[in-house]
Amino acid sequence: MVHYMAEMFFKKAICSDDDLHGRDAMRMVFFTYGELAITLFFAVSTYLSIVHSTEDLSVRLYGVLCLIIQLLIFAFISFRSYHRSHFRDMYQRSRGMEISENSNRKIAAVIKHHLIMPNVFVVISALYKISSDRVHIGDPFTFPFMDVLPIETTSVAVYVCKYVVYALPVYLTQIEVCFLHVTYMYSTSIMKSHFQILEKQVEEAMVNKDEHKLMIAIKHHQELLKFFKEMKTVYEKPIFLIIVSCGLYIGLTSSLIIQVIQGFIHQILLGICIVSSLECALTIIIYCVYATNLYDLHDRILNALFQHQLLYSQNKSFKQLILIMMTRATIPLEFKAGSIFTVNMNLLVRILKFAYTVFNVLITSINHQLIKTAV
Repeated sequence: MVHYMAEMFFKKAICSDDDLHGRDAMRMVFFTYGELAITLFFAVSTYLSIVHSTEDLSVRLYGVLCLIIQLLIFAFISFRSYHRSHFRDMYQRSRGMEISENSNRKIAAVIKHHLIMPNVFVVISALYKISSDRVHIGDPFTFPFMDVLPIETTSVAVYVCKYVVYALPVYLTQIEVCFLHVTYMYSTSIMKSHFQILEKQVEEAMVNKDEHKLMIAIKHHQELLKFFKEMKTVYEKPIFLIIVSCGLYIGLTSSLIIQVIQGFIHQILLGICIVSSLECALTIIIYCVYATNLYDLHDRILNALFQHQLLYSQNKSFKQLILIMMTRATIPLEFKAGSIFTVNMNLLVRILKFAYTVFNVLITSINHQLIKTAV
């Protein structure tokens, strides 16, 4: 399942007759442009509804959240289309390579999560509309608050069709986020498998003093550096956008709790934001943990070379090969998200500390509000 989904996502990014059959390529092209059109339409419609809105704070705030999400997805699709050639190279390098069973299970769990979550959001919104005594056929339609396609009708069929249209951005958002997660996790797992093979190649070459095997390991490592460079080109900007947006989203969700207590924000908006914030936290953990594991594997190869006694061998040609391998291995592997911060466990710790600080400030503010109310 994991390999099939990863291959399908890579083909979705490539959209080329050179790699796909004609019909498959056309389907992928139409799907990509359909995503762009729907996302752009809802972004423009949401912006216009916010500008001309006469609704309360809940509706306007929900509109801002929808607009940010649509712009983010539009950016992801644009990045993918722009880096099509890099995705093609990554796809070619990953073919025929297996990943560990542990990585398979984790990627499968992420895929299942993204298959379930859009249904949860759509069903909760539908149940909210059905169960609300204030909502009747003919009232302005909301999902669950905002109406960017104002149609006054008493026809149930029209409302159902309209609800399906409203649900499309939810599914497209989950598809794009799932695409980013799965391709990143799969590519990183492929790199980890290569590094494990490379580590064995270096160990065998050092034990047997085999110059030919060490030269093969050097070439293998050079190919891995090219693969990682392509990964950086493809993922650095999306990772930066998603980590920054996730951090802001988590902070916004925390601030909404006070607004709900004061009665300015509807509770269902807070519930949706809390579920989305948990997804955001999971996203940050995935990127930081996978990147750190990749760095550690690469560092193990360098440490093994430094610690091996053959480094001080009298065999000049073999020693020269070791120095070449060491020089290549000292090239740092780092995902610099937006060229601002390195994606690793330290970043995760800083984000958690920031979230903890915001949570403490929030609890203090709530306590003050409760004291004032009691007085």
